[in-house]
Amino acid sequence: MLGKIKGFILSHLNFDHIVKLVVAISLICIASGVNAGTVGSVGVSSDYVFRGQSQHGGDYALSASLGVETGSGLYANVWVSDVDYGDGLATHEVDTVLGFSKELFGIGFDLAHIDYAYQGDSSKDLSEVLISADFGGFQLSHFVGQDDASDYVEVSTGFLKVVDLAYGDYDGVGSHYSVSKGFDALSGSVTLSYTDFTADDNSGISDETNLSVSYHYSF
Repeated sequence: MLGKIKGFILSHLNFDHIVKLVVAISLICIASGVNAGTVGSVGVSSDYVFRGQSQHGGDYALSASLGVETGSGLYANVWVSDVDYGDGLATHEVDTVLGFSKELFGIGFDLAHIDYAYQGDSSKDLSEVLISADFGGFQLSHFVGQDDASDYVEVSTGFLKVVDLAYGDYDGVGSHYSVSKGFDALSGSVTLSYTDFTADDNSGISDETNLSVSYHYSF
């Protein structure tokens, strides 16, 4: 199983992505005294919805991830998913992440650099710096867009216990809210999600709603 997942991910990575991941993992292992563990997942969704917008035209999408985590809080991972924007260009999204997470005074902090690359259409490539805090059942995340990329802010909570709620605002693009519910099934996790996206004026994109179901197996 692990070999197949690695093959799926590496088959959609170019040399630059592989170098970035190897360097990130090497730095983490050095910093942690090689005390690092491998983590990963494989999944399928009825649609890939990102920040309230469909990334796969309403069709099912496959995804997989591999990464390393350390006891010191340093981590790195690579995530791959199918994408389809209806123009026949981009076919896969490849995200590489290098970050650090730690809990202090009962608050969970996360700081990471995220690189988004789109096979077939490099014009969509972008990077962000994530700054987030998790406290009292709420999580506040600020994704700072690098170069010309827009900022994104999201607040989410599972405090209600029955469902998880999230609201996000993508500067110059639009805002959305989502209601989701996850539960364990088939040795993995299943998530049902409803999102409602409202485009900003003059953004050139349309409002949309999405109802999706996804399954993920983690190892």
